[in-house]
Amino acid sequence: MTYDRSSASTLLAGTAMALALLATAAPVKAQDAAATDLQQINIEGDSDGDGIIDIPAAVSKADRVKIQEDYAGDIAQVLRSSPGTFTREPSDQPGITVNIRGLQGMGRVNSMIDGVPQTFRNLSGHGGTFDNMLYVEQNMLVGVDVTRGAVSGAEGMGTLAGAANFRTLDVDDVLLPGRDYGVMTSVRAGTNGFDYSRLLTGAARTDIGGEGEVGVVGALSDTKKSPYDNGDGVTYPFAGDQHPKSGLFKINLSPDSDHKLALGAIWYGNDFLPGSSGYNWQIENQTYTAKYTYQPGSDLIDLSINAYLNITDLEFDGSNGNVTTFDGRKGTNTTTGFDISNRMRFDLSDETELKLTYGGAYSRDKYEGNAKRGANPDGTLVKAGVFSEATITHGIFDLTGGLRYDYWSLEGISGYDAPGTNGCAADGQPCPMEELSRDGGDVNPKITLAARPLDWLQPYVTYAHTSRPPTAAEMFYPGGHSFDGSSDPVNNNPNLLPEKSRGWEFGVNMTTDDLLTPGDTAWLKVGYFHNRIRDYITYDIGEDGAARWVNVDGTTVMKGLEVEGGYDAGRYYAGFSLTLADTNQPEGAAAGVGGDTGRLPDDFATIDLGMRFLDEALTVGGRMRYVGKSKQAYINQEMAFELDAYTLFDAHASWQINENAKIFVNVENVFDESYMKANAGLMDSYGGVKNGRGRTFIIGATARF
Repeated sequence: MTYDRSSASTLLAGTAMALALLATAAPVKAQDAAATDLQQINIEGDSDGDGIIDIPAAVSKADRVKIQEDYAGDIAQVLRSSPGTFTREPSDQPGITVNIRGLQGMGRVNSMIDGVPQTFRNLSGHGGTFDNMLYVEQNMLVGVDVTRGAVSGAEGMGTLAGAANFRTLDVDDVLLPGRDYGVMTSVRAGTNGFDYSRLLTGAARTDIGGEGEVGVVGALSDTKKSPYDNGDGVTYPFAGDQHPKSGLFKINLSPDSDHKLALGAIWYGNDFLPGSSGYNWQIENQTYTAKYTYQPGSDLIDLSINAYLNITDLEFDGSNGNVTTFDGRKGTNTTTGFDISNRMRFDLSDETELKLTYGGAYSRDKYEGNAKRGANPDGTLVKAGVFSEATITHGIFDLTGGLRYDYWSLEGISGYDAPGTNGCAADGQPCPMEELSRDGGDVNPKITLAARPLDWLQPYVTYAHTSRPPTAAEMFYPGGHSFDGSSDPVNNNPNLLPEKSRGWEFGVNMTTDDLLTPGDTAWLKVGYFHNRIRDYITYDIGEDGAARWVNVDGTTVMKGLEVEGGYDAGRYYAGFSLTLADTNQPEGAAAGVGGDTGRLPDDFATIDLGMRFLDEALTVGGRMRYVGKSKQAYINQEMAFELDAYTLFDAHASWQINENAKIFVNVENVFDESYMKANAGLMDSYGGVKNGRGRTFIIGATARF
């Protein structure tokens, strides 16, 4: 299984450099500097809270400027800059695992690319994990939206803790204002293992008569990384070479102002050697979308229909030469689904309005591997549900009531007989044993009361139920040492129950203008959550001595305070986030070994300060990242690794030279601190070498025509 795009890489390199030079030299019309038409510069802690300040819920958002320029495309650090949001971040694994309020993996967080759930998992090695991993090339990203807690609509189906949607390039991200066709290219290079990153994309749109329009966009991208040095000057041994490559194509069709159809396809390919695995991974990820909306201008019809397909292929190609037992492993995770929803609006009186949203969703997640599957069982999880949400607005009050029913079903097999045993042909593949199936459903209500007693103040309170079903990986677990493809049903647990959460959230949104100087804007979101989780699923050893996934007795409590805000006075700005939480989850026997779990620090924070010059064309900023003490699970509480707190400082700058060209510079870990990253996985801690990246310089440019 190969993913070779050398010709595309050559095209990217030559075109990117040529366009960047042309853009820098592009003539600018002689005019007053104040009238120069520059692209708007957005910053972390945007003046209006990125459109989230009026939402009575724990939501955060990052745009393309924040991701690509302020953080040099490091989406993991972007996520960690949001309150209550973290990542599992082993240095040898490019797959993204989102952690929300201490919960990650197994579908607890719905991680999506353009609204498509990414459910791939592969346990390999004693320091491995069953967590879901999302693979996306960093240059393709233009935004990420995070919802913490109960999620409305199709995105909340079977989800316990929240959702994160990674948005990719579209037509409007490429074209300059007022243009109908154009090209955008970006290139960056750096030190300390960041070799280079390149993007070439083109877009066009045209009228098709009347009010109709069609637009297309295509993109190619790649990023090359090598082993890096930590703050001690030691090359981190498990962070090997990787060279992810990606392609994207989208078409948007609007025959008139009422109907819109968007079709999209994204491809990703990479190979890398995780130190926790010992095997070279080859990953190919394909995501396809079809989105239709019908908005005829009626208060009764605002229809949305979405369909999707995601295919993730894995292969151990045997190229590493360290271990050979599972060389030749192949596995395919296929997710298909659709959802439909409609929004309605009613004026009940002069002061009372009703908004109603209702719909349904379906998804099917299937994993199928070969005889080298190891601890990754075949199986299919189907989730389906219906949902509704109504908001009544009267005077200063908004009352929102939601109700959803989530159904699930699981199909798999109890295990495999090895060739030559129990009637299984000696010269064939392992033979499946007994077929198993389970199903169930939950009714999950949600209610939110929000008020606007003052223009700048919006307090709210939410009570919600959420649930997530067990996965095939948990229910049909075949044991951790299935070397010949056989397995023992004793490791299954067909009696697993869904995890269920009952949670309260108290929050307040505040925003004001002209706080310190005329024209400035300030905003603040503060929230407290308290969740009680029953039947939490963890990896443990039962009384019979067999390892399996089990429901934990009693109630797991997770609670915390989340703060996010910003201030913008034009010439200078500030953005910050803070999390103070207790989100420790239950740990079974041999925790961290063969089923690594995320343990977050109780406190972490980000502060970003900056100034703008040259009529706000030049932005210079600095960032502080603080991460408190944490633990890495290992066997038991006494043997767990204690990880120290750390504080890092970064610097970033960008200059909009003219309408066509922009350059940006990033310095990560300015003071070259030595540290061990929190929630980085067992092998990083067990290896004994600190895995935090040392001082790294990155410079880049973007050109648009």
